[in-house]
Amino acid sequence: MSERTIIGDGEGLDILCASAARSALTDCAESFQRATGLGATLRFDTSGGVNKRAAAGDGADIFASSLDSIEDIVSRGLAGGAMLKLGASRIALGVRANEEAPDVSTLEKFRATLLGAKAYSRGDPAGGGTAGNYLHGVLDKLGLLEATREKSILRVGGYNVMKEVAENRADFGLTQSTEIAAVAGVKIGAWLPDEIQIVTLYALASGRAGASNGTARKFIAHVAGAEGRAAFKRAGFAPA
Repeated sequence: MSERTIIGDGEGLDILCASAARSALTDCAESFQRATGLGATLRFDTSGGVNKRAAAGDGADIFASSLDSIEDIVSRGLAGGAMLKLGASRIALGVRANEEAPDVSTLEKFRATLLGAKAYSRGDPAGGGTAGNYLHGVLDKLGLLEATREKSILRVGGYNVMKEVAENRADFGLTQSTEIAAVAGVKIGAWLPDEIQIVTLYALASGRAGASNGTARKFIAHVAGAEGRAAFKRAGFAPA
């Protein structure tokens, strides 16, 4: 993934962010810019992609990703500041905003929904995303991986998964609830059954460049404050 969002003139902060936190951190960067006049460039990847870039020497001021990813980055000495837990996301089925969601409240209904779809989208496990890897394993265990292969649209990053739904190429998408909330024209339609549900915690930490960057420290304090917490709640995160 090489998508990015520039806030203000883009000068100030370089933020490397997992797709699941895209909407919330973009809102935080916008409110931070309004409060301080300082801009930011946000770059988006999967959680696995954030790890790979950090390991390759990416000079981001802020890394935001799954908690496991951030803990790995910190343990390798690639981050220079304390972690901030951001919240929790769950796997959901997303549909177009004006449509009813199928009933996937049980494993049997989930199976029937996938088998009956014309096309559905999910994360490409090769991209290293949390939801993509997890769902690949779930579908394999349920015997649905091969049975639905021809109707599966694989995309890297939940944002791109849900763009397939918004643009009417997929009946529904399966990804993190927070990634569904980030895309216009779609909504969280249903939660996956408890038997195959997963809760993923997200966090951020300053990169080595950001550890000595006063702007990075101010931004982290802003995210930890009331306005930042409200942004994560709007984006579908539950408290960590």
